[in-house]
Amino acid sequence: MLFQRFYNTWFEQLRQLVQQLSEAPIPPTTEEHHHQLRQLVQKAMSHYAEYYRAKSAAAKHDVLAFFSAPWTTSLERSLHWIGGWRPTTAFHLVYTESSILFESHVVDILRGFHTGDLGDLSPGQFRRVSELQIETVQQENDITDELSDWQARMLPT
Repeated sequence: MLFQRFYNTWFEQLRQLVQQLSEAPIPPTTEEHHHQLRQLVQKAMSHYAEYYRAKSAAAKHDVLAFFSAPWTTSLERSLHWIGGWRPTTAFHLVYTESSILFESHVVDILRGFHTGDLGDLSPGQFRRVSELQIETVQQENDITDELSDWQARMLPT
């Protein structure tokens, strides 16, 4: 994926920026140090702005890739889970979008025209999506049960 290559390069540059920041004297001892530190902080802020600009542009191309992104850390994936993003959310998006598109193109569909979008899903395709959703829900429930068990073991008795 193109974004993953961007991310790998971006992350290496971030490591270099963090290294430079960690080597800067804090608090700045001279006006020159103060100026250098300010430039480093600005560079880091610009670096993050570039990351979010590139991520936004890539997400417009394939938004679901960002919720199963292989470049994310375990912490980032955990935060998605804690924040309420579950794989089954994608199914809700598919069902909602296909319903909206079907309704907006129903006349064309009845005339035999194909729209090439989610409104064109056949009953067989919906069945396969539903089967995958059922399997995904079971796996989510298993993960939730396991997390609950871990949490219960961590609580004082």
